[in-house]
Amino acid sequence: MSEKRTFWTCLLALIVALPLAFVARAWESLGESQWLAGGSPEVVVADGAAQAFAGGQWKLMDMRRLPRTDDARVILTEFEASPTDLAALSKGACRVRLIDDKGRRFEPVTLTEPIVREMYPEVAERPRCSVLAFTDAKAGSPVRMAESFIVPAEARDLSLRIEFPGASDETLVFKWTRS
Repeated sequence: MSEKRTFWTCLLALIVALPLAFVARAWESLGESQWLAGGSPEVVVADGAAQAFAGGQWKLMDMRRLPRTDDARVILTEFEASPTDLAALSKGACRVRLIDDKGRRFEPVTLTEPIVREMYPEVAERPRCSVLAFTDAKAGSPVRMAESFIVPAEARDLSLRIEFPGASDETLVFKWTRS
């Protein structure tokens, strides 16, 4: 194949693949939105209360705002689930998000932020919300988990949303209105 032909073939592939990538990502975002998906039923939990959800009793233990930079903060969330149905918990895949009052969604950071390890080393060692967190769990004994998020400094009225596709069609929502 000649060099010119290779160039034009690659350029054409790029012209086709790039818009497809944008469309796929946009479609995924639309599918997650309440507008297109029709929304899964939300279970809003009162502050400090436990709620039955996806084979366990879930409770938000704490949400802390930690410094990061002038325009961003680390939000450290601690929550627990006391398994009541280990089979249901092993079927699903936990998905955790933080949403602010403007509707912006924040995914958990993959690696623990250094400020979390420095200020709360015991929390940094806790498992993240996943099926692996429940592998050694016993029915009724709480499994403490932690997730951290990076959010803009002005983010307010945060909600921790927990989904467990495969174990529940509902979304668990813990509202946190403290700054």
